[in-house]
Amino acid sequence: LLFLPLISSQLCPNGLLESEEVLTVHNSLRSQISQGSFVAKDKRMPKASIPIVNLTWDCSLESSAQKVADGCVFAHSGTANVGENLYKAWSSGKISLSGLAVNASQAWENEFQTYGWKETKLTMSLFNSGIGHATQMVWADTTKIGCGSSSCDNGNTVIVVCHYSKQGNVLGANIYEAAS
Repeated sequence: LLFLPLISSQLCPNGLLESEEVLTVHNSLRSQISQGSFVAKDKRMPKASIPIVNLTWDCSLESSAQKVADGCVFAHSGTANVGENLYKAWSSGKISLSGLAVNASQAWENEFQTYGWKETKLTMSLFNSGIGHATQMVWADTTKIGCGSSSCDNGNTVIVVCHYSKQGNVLGANIYEAAS
């Protein structure tokens, strides 16, 4: 009898091999915020009134993100009904795709440390403060993620795209419900 560990992501056809690591970065951040232990720059964020659930990996979202990444255009795609985070890396030499989706996730999380985070309701000024990727990562109503990456410009540029469902970054909505 063979017992396999239960994992929160699945290996999709042509799947991103680092999906578990991407989930770990996202879910660790979501957990810290949910528990009230996350400090953004110089402000401890309030605990969530309802626990923020862990994201799960979704093959359909991975497929749509991979399609956008394969287009090698560093611009939001307008894919309907999904949140979308973009990341670009470039070098004078060839870049390996290995680990770049994790690097992208860490860079998005770091927006909170660079720019701070003042409130749990998404206003235009908060969104424009430079934390839009990070707020999508922790959007409480978001439950699924899928990412893709592609080597572009003869291997000198890499594009990473993550798609999220339910779409976050809705102006005027709460990123999460803070406990009182």
